[in-house]
Amino acid sequence: MASEIRVGKFDDTDREAASYLLDKFWILRDREPEMYQLIREREQKLRDYFFDKCGFHLIMHREFVKLEKIPACGESWMGIEEFKQSRDYVLLCCLLAYLEAKSVDEQFLLSDLCETLLALYPANSDTGVRDMSWESYECRKSLVRVLAFAADLSIISKVDGEIGGFSNSSDNEVLFEVPIMSRYFLRSYPKDLFQFSSKDELMRAEYDGDDEQLIGRGRKCRVYRQLLLSPVFDKQDAKEEDFLYLRNLCNRLREDIETHTFYKFELYANAAMLTVTEKKAHMTVFPNQKGISEVILHFATLVRGYVSRNEVHKMPEGMISLTPVEFNRWAGQCKEETGSGWSKEYRDMSLTRLSQELLAELMNWKMARMDDELGLILLSPLLGRTVGNYPVDYQKGSK
Repeated sequence: MASEIRVGKFDDTDREAASYLLDKFWILRDREPEMYQLIREREQKLRDYFFDKCGFHLIMHREFVKLEKIPACGESWMGIEEFKQSRDYVLLCCLLAYLEAKSVDEQFLLSDLCETLLALYPANSDTGVRDMSWESYECRKSLVRVLAFAADLSIISKVDGEIGGFSNSSDNEVLFEVPIMSRYFLRSYPKDLFQFSSKDELMRAEYDGDDEQLIGRGRKCRVYRQLLLSPVFDKQDAKEEDFLYLRNLCNRLREDIETHTFYKFELYANAAMLTVTEKKAHMTVFPNQKGISEVILHFATLVRGYVSRNEVHKMPEGMISLTPVEFNRWAGQCKEETGSGWSKEYRDMSLTRLSQELLAELMNWKMARMDDELGLILLSPLLGRTVGNYPVDYQKGSK
């Protein structure tokens, strides 16, 4: 196995810096100068740790710092939350292509961008026609979402005008500028993208080969990436040798992760995960501030009740299988028993939509999955890791 880099001991400030790098896409110097400086002072220590354990590269620039986080495998929840349609992603790619032709600090108008995007937007593979027109309200909304995301992430800088006005009128004008960060949004690849035939081949590119040291390093990096970037390391989804590696080295992994981060390592029969005892403000963890998190906590309590009474069908991996009808019924029961304390959005939501949003969020957090072949919803043991109840003095009718 490849020799490891000797990484200096981490103190709480080092762990804070590592936590920020893991949770943020990048840290901009003008927005978070203190955190930028804190990371800069610990650059070598952080660079060595993340490259040795995860194969992540730390980019230190005079304007920003970025840890290039590459997941062990792509998952649906890793998409851009603000985007609603595949068209949004296509437009983002076209925007990046447009920016490549511009110089840093060069200014451009929205009208010029729109004209170029129409030319760059790919034609429909079936009809050969570009399904893009600024006369369409939906197309304009897509571009507004893309521009708002790009501006928030500092891929573009708004100089004058309002982006949202383009939703109502294609004549709305906005002046933008190209910041240096636009050159670093996409990560670099081992070889030209056109040489890859699939996303799986792209994911394997870093550690592809027959060399024993390369294989061993690839396994270690996959395990660390899955633990640090995903809600759970599920045995059912992992390569057999990866989960075996995790089990055999669990004590070493626990010591290393708990020494260098704020996370606690937990290992169960079919899964491993990282948890926190004290949430930091910047951390993306469950439960979060979204109202659906509260629904999930109450739903988990309801599921536990069914499990304790042996009223569920449990599968060998500890999964609970439900038909969509049963899932809807459980969601309805959860709303009836605990919904009075939910946010207004979820109190007033129809049962059909509530079930859809609940299932989607459970799947995002890997607490549930769909078995398309059997048409069943499978609830993971992870769902029972956290539960929620109202205080004993809570009155059901209170708002």
